[in-house]
Amino acid sequence: MKDKAFNNQLMEYQRILKSLAKRFTKDQEAINDLVQETFIRALKYMDQFFNNPRVVSWLFVIMRNIYINQYKRLSYQQNYEDISLYYYNHSLSSEPYTEDSSDKRMMLGDISKIISELPVSHGEMFNNYIDGYKYRELSEMYGIPEGTIKSRIHIIRKTLQKKLKVKYATN
Repeated sequence: MKDKAFNNQLMEYQRILKSLAKRFTKDQEAINDLVQETFIRALKYMDQFFNNPRVVSWLFVIMRNIYINQYKRLSYQQNYEDISLYYYNHSLSSEPYTEDSSDKRMMLGDISKIISELPVSHGEMFNNYIDGYKYRELSEMYGIPEGTIKSRIHIIRKTLQKKLKVKYATN
């Protein structure tokens, strides 16, 4: 019964959330997606805010965080696509083969392999850091102190440097 009551309460805020979503985007489909994703996230964490008088504020914070995360993800994907397109276009160009471009691709593959060998949480954390998340955001995301995040990122960087140095110094 609690779920249904919360569901009904959320539906009362749908119009308000749509108008708030217009602060982030003018695209009606994106607005609907943002509101729907906000409802899904709210339902997931409804135990934290059942019968709270400031539900709209809570929902707006959820919506804002979803939008920020989507924006970062899209900008990272766009950047990755731009880089991939650049390398693809240069690989098709009439310029002679350069060892440098294949070395870069090989090094990117090695970096991905090293990151995949890390504990899953560390690899995800480092990838999120590369995606543009700030230390504070990572701290909130993983529920650990910001200093611990900084330390782990530093250790992962040093590990990457050491392993890449060993691999490329011997070749």
